Amino acid sequence: MDNATPQDLHRQFAQRIKAFRTERGLTLVGLAALTGIGKSTLSNLERGEGNPTIETIWQLAQGLQVGYGELVGSAAPQASAAAGVSVVLVDREDAERKIETFRMHFDAGACRQADGHAAGVSEHVLALRGTLTVATPTERAVLQAGQACTFVADRAHRYEAGSAGAAALVSVVYPGPQPT
Repeated sequence: MDNATPQDLHRQFAQRIKAFRTERGLTLVGLAALTGIGKSTLSNLERGEGNPTIETIWQLAQGLQVGYGELVGSAAPQASAAAGVSVVLVDREDAERKIETFRMHFDAGACRQADGHAAGVSEHVLALRGTLTVATPTERAVLQAGQACTFVADRAHRYEAGSAGAAALVSVVYPGPQPT
């Protein structure tokens, strides 16, 4: 959708939210309870209004039990975070395991606190520019450009840029199908 307007993108995102919500038999009140997002905010998003933050999109994806990329599809709205962090989905694979890869940009000293994902999810981080600290409750890695780390992402985790800012590729790897 190369010629899509921002309104087109918001409308597509809105349709995806509503479709996933109704597929799961959830009301707006039910989705609000699962995500901690206000019912009026959810209603606005389903109408294609507003500009959701990265955190709001993640909360929706987790509440609807879908991946970020699955929720935004190819029509990702221009998500922004007030904390000087931007995230862009660059690739999504649905092979044996679902993998979503994001390019993250951090302003100098910017910090992003992320909630834990579902059990079995891991993240792989490759620093592209600057210094990036990646921390979980039990691990801490300070990455320079070209360095990488992997961690279990089912608990809260944090990204913090150094004084010159940072950029990274972050791949979120969801567990494969469970044996029957």
